[in-house]
This record gives sequence, structure tokens and C-alpha cells, in this order.
Amino acid sequence: MSVVIRMKRAGAKKRPFYRVVVADSRFARDGRYIEQLGYYDPLTEPAKFHVDAGRFEQWIRRGARPSESVGVMMAKHAPGALRPAPLPLEPRPEGAEVKSPEAKPKKAKKAKGVAKAARKAKPVTKGSQKKAKTRAKAKAKKATGGPKAKAAKKPKK
Repeated sequence: MSVVIRMKRAGAKKRPFYRVVVADSRFARDGRYIEQLGYYDPLTEPAKFHVDAGRFEQWIRRGARPSESVGVMMAKHAPGALRPAPLPLEPRPEGAEVKSPEAKPKKAKKAKGVAKAARKAKPVTKGSQKKAKTRAKAKAKKATGGPKAKAAKKPKK
């Protein structure tokens, strides 16, 4: 699920009012949303923009992406909320060992040749030969960067 922080249009015709909401990117602009974070009223002088910066930061930490318009407004009004500080680490009880990712034992990888040999050999058919030929042509074309010359057709008997 791709979560986005965007403005949902409300208000009457020719009297816009926007709600800053957290929504799934697949939902309609003015449709369902997960949470309302604030509002933007462009008709007041000066325009009012109010967002709960704490909740905004939490959604950014969770992976929500602000829309372009919300990003611009937040940069003006609460720039710290766009780049929240990382969450503090939990304190470890005394005597607990710190495990590093390097300390894990690595599994031995199988050689490619061994894995291919272990597979069951398929019978050769016209279809599989044709596929192999097509793959070889595509590989050659990719390597040379141009089309390969066509071979002359054999006359039918």
C-alpha cells in the first residue's frame, strides 16, 4: 500500500478549502482517507495553513510520501517535519550481547553447474530448438548492437 499525504478539496464552488489528509495513493483525491492532519484555507488574508507537525512526522517515518503541494507548504511552515529525526534506540539490558550482521555464518552457495546438472534433462523438441535459436539471435543482437544478417532460406522439395 502506497501512502501519500495530500490535500483533499472541500468547500463550495469557487470557494476552495483543503484538508491535509493521509490516504492510499489509489483512493480518489476527494475520496476516502486514513487520517486528517490539518487544513489549508487559501481565501483568508493571509492564507491559513495548519498541520499537526507531530503526526506529520510520524507518517513520514512510516514511509508516507507528501505530495508536491503539501511538501512546498510544509517547507514554508514546518521544515523540520519533512526530515524527522530517527527514532531513539531502545536501551539494552546489561550483559546483552550486540550481534553484528557480519557475525552470522554464511551459507555455502551451490555452483551453477551443479544446480543445472541436478535438473532433469528435457527431451529436445522443435519448439525448444526454435526458442534456443531465437534467444541466441537476441543475445548476438544485443552484443553487437545491430541486427544480424538473415540466412538464406532453404528451397522446399
